[in-house]
Amino acid sequence: MSKKSGLYSIGLAFSMTLMTSGFSPSGQASTLGQMAASFAPKRTVASSAQIWQRLNHARWFVQGSGPHIIYLIFDPNCPYCHLLIQELQSLIKPDQLSIRYVPVGFLEPSSTGKAAAILEAKNPLKALWENEKGFTEKGHDGAIREILPSTATEKALKNNLSILEATGQKTVPTMLYMDSHNQPQIVWQVLDAKNLAQTLKGLH
Repeated sequence: MSKKSGLYSIGLAFSMTLMTSGFSPSGQASTLGQMAASFAPKRTVASSAQIWQRLNHARWFVQGSGPHIIYLIFDPNCPYCHLLIQELQSLIKPDQLSIRYVPVGFLEPSSTGKAAAILEAKNPLKALWENEKGFTEKGHDGAIREILPSTATEKALKNNLSILEATGQKTVPTMLYMDSHNQPQIVWQVLDAKNLAQTLKGLH
């Protein structure tokens, strides 16, 4: 993926499955698109209102100040999260987005410490960029150094993870947004550029 163009590049050592996949604790792709030939997002409405309410009180940090809110649950060591975060950058201003990043730590032994380092930073967004800038696609490792989380941060990360589990899929990235009918929707996968743009058009 070219960071300047904002388009996906398959030559990143990932396969085409990343377009319809998320990352699971086993380190394997959780492919949600196997039931359909298209790259359409997998969504659900069941219990999503309750999850949205819980996210309002979760530990997150924000990028952008637009009226359209997206919650993005991510693990610092998740390669698909890395790609989605990059893809969203060029869309924040034109689509008037407020991206609320909700870190979790479960993919790798270092994930919790890295998530804590981001949350406890004076500038969490800057810490996120540090993690993403040095992300190694080959090793699936975020660049930020892990820390020992404080008691409060450890509790917050456990709460964030419980929210992810409440969606029914312990998979990252998980994206939540309000659609044009003011209904919360959940997407458990990385979308290609076309379907991501289509999804964002449906934001409330």
